[in-house]
Amino acid sequence: MWFVIALVIGVGLAWLVMFMRSRNIQVTWYEWLLGIVGLLLMLFTVQNFVTAFSELEPQAAWLFWLVLGLPAAILLVVAWQLVARHNRTA
Repeated sequence: MWFVIALVIGVGLAWLVMFMRSRNIQVTWYEWLLGIVGLLLMLFTVQNFVTAFSELEPQAAWLFWLVLGLPAAILLVVAWQLVARHNRTA
């Protein structure tokens, strides 16, 4: 399962870089950092969610989404908005 997820993320990141180069979208280092940290935190959340449900602990699974998934989503949205606003003014 994780091999397929890593493959999809690798292809997705390669496509994202090619898309941004073709549209001449500039991204700073801290926008990349926020996006990567958000993505890693979201993957950690998904892994723990699946594991907690397989161990028949649904309350722990949903708490992972609240405690780790929400900050991951916020980081991803902040990174996206920074890139969008940075390139809108340029």
